[in-house]
Amino acid sequence: MAPARILVVDDNDAIRSVVSRMLSGLGYEVASADNGESGLNVFLKHNFDIVLSDYEMPGMDGVALACRIKQYSPGVAVVIMTGSGKEDMIIGKISAVDVVIAKPFSMDELDGTLRNLHGKVFRAYP
Repeated sequence: MAPARILVVDDNDAIRSVVSRMLSGLGYEVASADNGESGLNVFLKHNFDIVLSDYEMPGMDGVALACRIKQYSPGVAVVIMTGSGKEDMIIGKISAVDVVIAKPFSMDELDGTLRNLHGKVFRAYP
């Protein structure tokens, strides 16, 4: 299976950089954006298997971004990263969000989540 193409969207430069480097080191193809609006623009110009987005961002937040992405590409998996403790609320109410991962997370936890999603994406959408 080809490596997953992942878009990382986070307004925090340090988190976006660390997560992007971590994913690249694990063999994923990674692009990034610093807010929801630019993330949507990057998403519309390129093909991605998974979008990994921060929940709380100024302007378009991660849930709004997830909803927009699903309008264009329902088969793309969307993972929301949050440190706000709202994991159950987000996943329970927003069908556009496939997985919510709580910050801080380990590299193994993130990798396992993404590998699981990547397998589902490729099985459901050959």
